[in-house]
Amino acid sequence: MLIRLIEVEKTIRGGTPILKEIYLNPGHIISIMDDVRANQTLVNEAIALGLDAEVRFSKITIQEGTAPKIITVVGTPGQIYKKLKKKTVLRG
Repeated sequence: MLIRLIEVEKTIRGGTPILKEIYLNPGHIISIMDDVRANQTLVNEAIALGLDAEVRFSKITIQEGTAPKIITVVGTPGQIYKKLKKKTVLRG
């Protein structure tokens, strides 16, 4: 089961961040932590992107091949953890 998240991608230093919808395999997630830097620097830009002024960001470390990759996503670590633990019922 994949989970849907919104990634914040900052292109060039000082550039405008871009929001991208991504789907992650929870089995590849190594860690989730509060992104203190993004929470401080992206507050004004978040409003311009259409997000709530109280939005929080998290860093997710993903095992991708032989090296881990770190991405910034919208949501607190607790909110993301809840998405990981959500169970779906298949009807058939």
